[in-house]
Amino acid sequence: MVIQAGSDLAIVMDEQAVIIGLAFGNSELYSKNLQALVGKNWEETVSLESRIKVQTLLKDAKESGASRLRQINVAIPGAADLPFLCAAIYLPNSKRVVALYRDLREVSLLQQRLIDAQQTIELDYARLRDMETRNRILFEIASSENIIIDSTHFKILEANARFVEIVGEPIKKIIGKSFLDYLAKKDLDTVREALSKARYGSEKIECTATFNSTNMFLIAAPFRSANQALILISMKVFQDTEITGVNSSQALALFALENSADAFVVTNLQGNILSTNHAFRKMIMVEKPEQLLHESLEIWLERASIDLKVMLSNLQAEGSIKLFATTIRDSFGTFHPVEISASAMTNPKPCIGFSIREIGSRIRPQYQVGQGISRSNEELTQLVGRLPLKEILNETTDLIEELCIKAALDLSRGNRVAASEMLGLSRQSLYIKLRKFGLNDPSKENDLEQ
Repeated sequence: MVIQAGSDLAIVMDEQAVIIGLAFGNSELYSKNLQALVGKNWEETVSLESRIKVQTLLKDAKESGASRLRQINVAIPGAADLPFLCAAIYLPNSKRVVALYRDLREVSLLQQRLIDAQQTIELDYARLRDMETRNRILFEIASSENIIIDSTHFKILEANARFVEIVGEPIKKIIGKSFLDYLAKKDLDTVREALSKARYGSEKIECTATFNSTNMFLIAAPFRSANQALILISMKVFQDTEITGVNSSQALALFALENSADAFVVTNLQGNILSTNHAFRKMIMVEKPEQLLHESLEIWLERASIDLKVMLSNLQAEGSIKLFATTIRDSFGTFHPVEISASAMTNPKPCIGFSIREIGSRIRPQYQVGQGISRSNEELTQLVGRLPLKEILNETTDLIEELCIKAALDLSRGNRVAASEMLGLSRQSLYIKLRKFGLNDPSKENDLEQ
């Protein structure tokens, strides 16, 4: 009873360490799995890594009467091992060995939680270290001049190589110096106000200033590090004449065109894309301009090559087109009704500028049929009951043919080659039908022969 009360589990063994009986001091441990240990050798009841410890416990108990405490794991078939703190006592009079077990499951659970928490902390620390390394590399190799300043006194805490290069001072001299010391006096108030807004806000602030005798475009973004409010400043040289031969007003026009609400595309004379603005990329659901470079504009037109050929032929003949109605298909297959105006240019190099305006749900112009067709329509309805259906259908076919040919000519702006392609007819067949319906232009009678 004393042994049972002094431990969670007591195991009684003979001198050969064969288990004779069990006594449970903790009723929660009572189970058939542990009862099945009776008759087995003590070493067989523990996990492999605990067998050496069991041998040491037996040896110490027989030599000194009692062993030191050791942690062992009891192997349970089909379940997790049970951890125990164990000591062995040798009783020479009865030649028995008694092993006293103290349940360590709660302690083991706490240890496992501690290990999991430590691994999580180490993993988070490794991620933060990798992120810091990446940010450090980006900070250093960026094409802009980057610095980090404190948000109170605007003192420079860090600077990348580009900033050191433009300042022309050693990095040791730059660190700790006020950022405002490098600005022109006329810009001090503007920049100080912008930095104050960045300090008390959460969004980036943009402004321009003369920095170290150089016109710069500044972006200030607030962030926190180690409970300190900091500001990241990214600077880029501001040049009005970045493109050769482009003056200040032209540069502003180009900037406005890039940020225009209407889509704008520049192509070569064959319709291959050279440049696009943000509105066009947004319309067709493409993120990067590099994805469109040298692709044909016809990829995004509903009628593909037909629309492009019509526009290119009219540009070649007239130099410009206005309000050409068509449809743009984006990357996900959605159609956007648009009107396209375009101009062909030869200077500084041959190219075509397409201005594309999305008309959305606006009603598109309807193609009006002539009075002759209206009269034919009335005449056809009057033929019912007078003529067989077959003959009426023949008359209807002619009416529809004339309507479609007129619509194709309207869409192609009178370009008969493009109209024939739209209708899927050869040029000869189209000319025959034009003569049939009296739509031929006498000035173009010799087109067929050409």
